[in-house]
Amino acid sequence: MNRVYIARLTGSELTAEEVANALDWIGWQAWLPTDSKVFLKPNLTWPTHIPGVTTTPKAIEAIIAALSTRTRRITVGESDGGYHSFTAEESLAGHGVYELQKKYSIRVINLSKEFAEEVCETVLGSPVRIILPRLLLRETDVFITIPVPKVHVMTGVSLAFKNQWGCNPSTMRLRDHPEFERKIIAINRRLAPRVIMDGTFFLDGAGPLSGNAIRKNVFLAANSVGAADTACCEVMGIRPDEIRHLHFARRTGMLPSSKTDLLFNQPLDSFCGNKFSTHRSLIDWISLLGFRTRFFGWLFWDSPLAKVFRSILYTVRRQPFVGKLLYGKAGPPPELGGVDRTRPNV
Repeated sequence: MNRVYIARLTGSELTAEEVANALDWIGWQAWLPTDSKVFLKPNLTWPTHIPGVTTTPKAIEAIIAALSTRTRRITVGESDGGYHSFTAEESLAGHGVYELQKKYSIRVINLSKEFAEEVCETVLGSPVRIILPRLLLRETDVFITIPVPKVHVMTGVSLAFKNQWGCNPSTMRLRDHPEFERKIIAINRRLAPRVIMDGTFFLDGAGPLSGNAIRKNVFLAANSVGAADTACCEVMGIRPDEIRHLHFARRTGMLPSSKTDLLFNQPLDSFCGNKFSTHRSLIDWISLLGFRTRFFGWLFWDSPLAKVFRSILYTVRRQPFVGKLLYGKAGPPPELGGVDRTRPNV
C-alpha cells in the first residue's frame, strides 16, 4: 500500500521527533533494518541555502538525527552542479553538511567523484541507458530522497522523481535532457527511493532556481516517489498527467492512478489551497528547445558556438529593456559569486 504522511511543522523548523513520527507511519521498521547503509539525497542545487530552492539545512539535520536512532551508517551526497556551475563540496559546505558530519559521524561524498557504472533499463518498451555511482547501485541498502516542492520551467515540477536527476554524476547531464522522462524513470526504478519532502518553503512561478518562495511549514513522507508526487501535486493544485515525466511514470505503473490509492495519516484537503503554476519567460522557451531536442541542446551547450552565445547573452541582458524582454518583469536573474542563476543546473 502506498502510504503518505503529511503534517504541519509544530515550529518553524522540522524536528527529529516529527521525522520519526513520519517514518513510523510509512513503515520504516520493515524497510530500514538496524544498521542499514542509508544514503540521503537532498536538493542542493545552489551553493548556499535559498528558501524554496534548496533543502533546508535544519531539515537535513532533523532527518539525520532521526535516522541515527536506527543506524549509524548514513551517507549524505550530491553531484557537482550541471555545466560545471559549482562543486558539490561548495554546496554541501554552504548547507552545513560538513558540520553535521562532525556532529553525527556521517559520511559526506561528492557523487561526481565516485566510480560510476552504466546500467540499462527498459522503459515503455524502449531501452534506456543511465550512468549512476556504484555507491548507489551496490553499496546502499536504503535510498532516501529529500526534495523541495517547486515548479520547474523545464520539467513542470521538481518533486520526488526529479530530485534523483542529480544522481547522474556527470556535470554535462544536460546532454541527456531530450531523454529526461525515460531516464528519470529508469533512475528511480533502480534506486527505489523513500521520500521525506521538505515543504518548509514551496516555490511558485518559475523554478528551479528562482521564483516566489512560499512558506508553508509542511513536511511529507512517503514510501515511494510515486505516492509522494501524487500527494504533493494535489497540494499544489497540479494535475500529474500534465507533467510529462509523471505521465510517463503513470504509464509504467510507478505513479498511482489517483490520491484515492494512497493511505494518508490525515485528510489532505486542509493542506491544499494555493494553486501553483509555471510562468516561462522568453529565455525559458528558448531553453526549452535545448531541453527537448538533442540538436538545440548541443547547439546551446556543447557546440563551438555555445560559449559565443552565452557571452552575447550575458552582455546584452544587462540592458534593462533586453533583460525584461528575455526574462520577464523581474529582469535577468542575479549572479552570485560569478555563477549564473539561469538554467544549467537542471
